[in-house]
Amino acid sequence: MRRVFLLWLSAFLPALLWAHPEWKEASCIGVIDEKNTFSLTVKFDVPSFLVGQLPKDAPIKELDALMFSPGRLAASVEPGRKSFLAGLRLEADGQPVAFTLETFPSAEQILAQSARQGEADRYPVMMNAKLTAAIPAGTRKLVLRFPDALGTVFTNLRKGMEFQTVMAVSKNEPGEFRIGDDPSPAPRENRTAVTLLGDGFGHVIPEGWDHCLFMLAMFLGAASLRQALGRSLVFTVGHSITLSAVALGWIGNPGPWIEPFIALTIGLGGLMAFRGTATNRQMLVIPAAFGLVHGLGFAAAVSDRLKDWDNGSIVRILVGFNVGVELAQMAVIFTSAGLLWLALRAGLPENKLRRALCLAVACVGFAVMAWRAADILGLT
Repeated sequence: MRRVFLLWLSAFLPALLWAHPEWKEASCIGVIDEKNTFSLTVKFDVPSFLVGQLPKDAPIKELDALMFSPGRLAASVEPGRKSFLAGLRLEADGQPVAFTLETFPSAEQILAQSARQGEADRYPVMMNAKLTAAIPAGTRKLVLRFPDALGTVFTNLRKGMEFQTVMAVSKNEPGEFRIGDDPSPAPRENRTAVTLLGDGFGHVIPEGWDHCLFMLAMFLGAASLRQALGRSLVFTVGHSITLSAVALGWIGNPGPWIEPFIALTIGLGGLMAFRGTATNRQMLVIPAAFGLVHGLGFAAAVSDRLKDWDNGSIVRILVGFNVGVELAQMAVIFTSAGLLWLALRAGLPENKLRRALCLAVACVGFAVMAWRAADILGLT
């Protein structure tokens, strides 16, 4: 172990001794004026950039060779300027925008700044590059990427007194800056049937994992695939009633407390399927009742959209949404049936497998109910 430590120390100690003794992150100030001219001032460690190293990684030997080898710094500035401009990326609402590089440090300026800092503090040499770009009128979002050799760039971007964002932009995650208000959403009545179906389907798959668990419990407690699909349809009728009632303003928005009750229905659904004592009539009434609860959950999930739904289009919207939900529920049931068939083909006992899955659904449902209630009460 001692030899391993000495070998590690001998390998990394020289790098620690010769690495950049003091370094600073790059910074940037961007201003968009009333004419949509984007002025960008980037302050960065010029020598480390010219040797193609992150400021914290640039070896002092390599920096000295750049600065004090005759003619090397002067020969590096122009390629560095081109590399700087090529590594900068700007998009306005997804469309690329070209920069103009107005100023970039010259070899004489770099040497003069290093000399002013003194022998002990000759690095880093922090200097400015200035750029401009013309931003299209009405732009709402800018995406900005800096050259990789700058590392993380702390950026302050503002447009008048309306929009200002401060962000650390890394080479792996370009900065996204909001500089305009989003346009008003398209009227709900203009949405297509496919979009509405997609909304409903998406609220179950992949967003509604708890909804999928309830469908799994309904399937496991059914005697046949046809019976499971019937329960799914009854469940859809139930949640359609309460979702419509909230959307039409007949009842108020349920708020966050509906979430623990949804988890409770999952737990009870799994428990009843595990016990297997409910009659077929009861297993039609119960999904309808539980569907009423889940409909309130849907209403809470889409509460931000309800204000955009007018009475003239609300029926079409709710029908499309609920048909999408029902299709997703059918997909869960058919998938569950297929997986169960494969398990039985593998020789697993059906009764034990069904009971184990029902118990698992029940445990998850009750656990999620407790967690959601504790979260609302501020106990987590």
